Amino acid sequence: MKNSMIKRVICGILMLGISVGAAACSEKADAPEEVSSTERAAAVSNGELKEDSTVIGVGSTKVSYNEYQIYSWFLKNQYEDVMSEQVWDYNLGEKTVGQSAIEDILRLIIQIKVMNKEAAVQGIGLGVDEKEGTDHKADQYLITIPPEVQQANGITAEGMHQIFEENEIARKMYDVVTGNVEANIDEASMQAAKVLMIHFPADDSNREEVRAKINALAAEQKTYSGNFYSFAREKTGAAPQEVIIGKMDGRSALVNTALTMEKHSVSGVVEEQDGFYLMYCLKKNTRGLNKVYREQYITEQQNMTFQAAYENWAEKYEVKVSKSLLAN
Repeated sequence: MKNSMIKRVICGILMLGISVGAAACSEKADAPEEVSSTERAAAVSNGELKEDSTVIGVGSTKVSYNEYQIYSWFLKNQYEDVMSEQVWDYNLGEKTVGQSAIEDILRLIIQIKVMNKEAAVQGIGLGVDEKEGTDHKADQYLITIPPEVQQANGITAEGMHQIFEENEIARKMYDVVTGNVEANIDEASMQAAKVLMIHFPADDSNREEVRAKINALAAEQKTYSGNFYSFAREKTGAAPQEVIIGKMDGRSALVNTALTMEKHSVSGVVEEQDGFYLMYCLKKNTRGLNKVYREQYITEQQNMTFQAAYENWAEKYEVKVSKSLLAN
């Protein structure tokens, strides 16, 4: 089990998957700090938390403990349907799943608040019809939650409306920032191949040693009686990666090799800055595969474009998080 599983669950609930930097934790609610041009964060409660306690400040925007509880319930409701309640005590190394989940929920809430604050600056919001439609979705979702669960987790129609509306505004902000990405992509350049890949990382300190190792592996593969997947498992202890690689990838030697391979053939050793590769071609340059690669590339470019914009927005707002919340 990994942190990424938790992120996927949250993103699945709220339909917005963008990673952001770690939230700042306030040492004291009124601690003096040099903030320069950033909007100062609202004071947070570091004592006993009540429903209306402020647990996160994103600039002047306050997030109550009740709002945090609703976001937390979203996660638990989805995750515990798959795993048991004991999953939160599972140790990931330096922290438990539960501790990691708290941090991920905080990041998500901060992200949503930053995006909504920037939306207000840019005059982006919900029209009357959009608000009514979003609130209707929230009401329909609320119906599926048993009354006792609503009461135990502080879930109200007002709170659900706010969360759904703010997530819809965040989605609109994402669309505004990334709207031109697809139009700027040349469809003719979207040639791709699907390969099984063995990668041996290398840098200047060990390049020749790794080169000798993968050359020996490639020579051994030529006389191997089984398939490439079995070979990789047997010789490296791990399954090969299944990857769609295409012309827009920065690893030019790898791309050129993949696109000139015959189906079901094995490449020679390919050297790139990050190490050495050995590939088996599953499929190449079909209309369906090229379409998948194009969609994959567009998503990557959209996320990069958005992340750059988000980082600029986030710099405008100081963030504080309750120590009491982090201690839960």
